[in-house]
Amino acid sequence: MKKVASISLGPFSLDCNFSTNFLGHDFEVVRIGTDNDFKAAKKLVAEWRDEADAIGLGLVHDHYWVGTHYFHQRDTGKLEKLAGDTLVSTGARLRRIVQEWSLRSAQHELGNFFNNAKVLFLSGTTDYRLASVMAEFTENLSFADPVLQFGAPGLLHSLKALERYAAGSDPVRRFDPEGRLLPSLAPAKLLNKALLKKAVRDADVIVASYHQLERYGPEELDGKVVLTSTISPDRQEALKERGVRVVIDCSIQLFEQTVGLNLIEAMILAALGKPAEEIAHDDYLEIFTDLDLKPRILYPIEGKKQINRFAFVIHPLSQKYLTNLKPLEILSKVSPP
Repeated sequence: MKKVASISLGPFSLDCNFSTNFLGHDFEVVRIGTDNDFKAAKKLVAEWRDEADAIGLGLVHDHYWVGTHYFHQRDTGKLEKLAGDTLVSTGARLRRIVQEWSLRSAQHELGNFFNNAKVLFLSGTTDYRLASVMAEFTENLSFADPVLQFGAPGLLHSLKALERYAAGSDPVRRFDPEGRLLPSLAPAKLLNKALLKKAVRDADVIVASYHQLERYGPEELDGKVVLTSTISPDRQEALKERGVRVVIDCSIQLFEQTVGLNLIEAMILAALGKPAEEIAHDDYLEIFTDLDLKPRILYPIEGKKQINRFAFVIHPLSQKYLTNLKPLEILSKVSPP
């Protein structure tokens, strides 16, 4: 019996504990939320490192690339270091694959859904790879990073601008990771909130975490398409109440419980007995075949759907579209034409 624990900075309300069979192994799985208590998360990682075969880190900031620059997240690194020799995952590699697959699938199956759409990324730096794919379909991209991170009075409107911003702002964010120097910009907070609300209203598509979407109501989200992840029935109902028309859920729901990609990737690491960076393309081929991966497109509001009642399952993808997903090029060899 393999044990996997997901230690999350997310809410206690999503905690779960269950047993399952996954990739040919019996698993005991536990998810423990800390409600954004970093000290509690550190303590839990230290407690579980000798108990678990792998640890997932939920709702932490992934290390990421923007253009040619790599950005290491200090707090995430602290949690990873605390895990010692135990396999640990934020779900980052699996997340990139699932996000791109979900986006390309929706674009293909929903009839050029994103062509010339106005797309707002609430965190373009962390979703840079997804933004790069979206740029194949539309030039109308906006990024809220400078507004949310520094209280700046304007959005970014290109990948190049995002790359320059990421490179230029990183030294400041490293020096002041908690934003303690930013209160000087406080008088502009109300203006910035209004700016963001207008940006959300003006966009056709919003790319954001569920927790970011919670900040906005029906006035901003009515009729919108959102790309997000880990949408439970309760979260889907909450998005319905906000008027969201289509949800592209960039996650994998394999169990009755709603779990994050950090936990699923931790289970993959435990099953294979090696870290994510050592998982080769042919390993992913076998994993994706066994998991029968299906991107999720949800329609929260009955009567405002185009394809199916609540969820449209895309499977299998054609060879043509799988070859666009570079980490999964090998899948095209076994996908139906």
